[in-house]
Amino acid sequence: MMIAGPSRAPRLVDVHTHGLPRDLPSFGRRFGGSWPELVETGPCTADILLGGRHFRSITDHCWDPARRLEDMDADGVSMQVISPIPITVSYGLNADGVADLSRVQNEWIAGVARDHPSRFAGLGTVPLQDPARAAQMVVDIVGNLKLSGVEVGSNVGGRNLDDPELDPFFAACAETGALIFVHPWNVLGADRLKKHGLAHSIGMGAETAAAAASLVMGGVLDRHPHLKILLAHGGGAFLALLPRIDRIWECVPDAAGTSGRPSSYADRFYYDSLVFDPAAMTALIARVGADRVAVGTDYPFVIAERPAGAALFAADLPESVTESVTSGTAVTMLRLNLA
Repeated sequence: MMIAGPSRAPRLVDVHTHGLPRDLPSFGRRFGGSWPELVETGPCTADILLGGRHFRSITDHCWDPARRLEDMDADGVSMQVISPIPITVSYGLNADGVADLSRVQNEWIAGVARDHPSRFAGLGTVPLQDPARAAQMVVDIVGNLKLSGVEVGSNVGGRNLDDPELDPFFAACAETGALIFVHPWNVLGADRLKKHGLAHSIGMGAETAAAAASLVMGGVLDRHPHLKILLAHGGGAFLALLPRIDRIWECVPDAAGTSGRPSSYADRFYYDSLVFDPAAMTALIARVGADRVAVGTDYPFVIAERPAGAALFAADLPESVTESVTSGTAVTMLRLNLA
């Protein structure tokens, strides 16, 4: 059923979708540890295993561009930006193996984009547990593979993203113009959030807020003012918590890791539109501006917003605002050519 609202913009870019190649090498045999692997369960289905244990069941929409294109055409999506499934960032595993796993995924994503240049773009992945190597790989991802940037997990083995050792990676992203898509993984309080889907509904929002606040309070945005950072899921709980973060910044001297008020950095980030609610969509755009928000769906997973931009169109915003979110922000943020 189509959502009532303003006329659909001529272009709609979905900046938050996931995929992976159909064949993943068996890194567990080479390096040991809990590596992601794909096990076929049917002609169009597979299970992602993590160290031999079931993590998630997926369909061929994850790896077959033709299946993705069918859904894109049905939903009015002009272009998808494909990023890795977050569990594959594997920051707790052998860095040499993760570099190889990253290359397999990066080359597959780049191949899909190369084969369908008007319909797909992509973000790569890097072994952030080895920041120097991650920095080198960013140069290759942008310069040779022609991807728009990288997806990163919200923490690196429990270290927040303001860890000084990560600065070479951020410097490389700033220098190359690579977008950094921060996606929650390995969430805070996971041991308390095992029931009721709380790890996904509560944990991911809190995890994204912690990542964004760390980037601000740890001075990463001050040290690298030209960074482009996209926060998943509308920024999670970050914007809602900013008044409290400001208050702590004012009252607790040890918390003041940045020269400006934390809330003044809100519009330094980009945000996807994955908030599932027209009122929340309106509030997000009012807070940071339409030029900082882009459509994101979490395709092809079961919680994905379908059709793409449903909450945005239902918000009945001015057409210029809607067009900025459907395509304008993505074009600027990712340096896309939609001609």
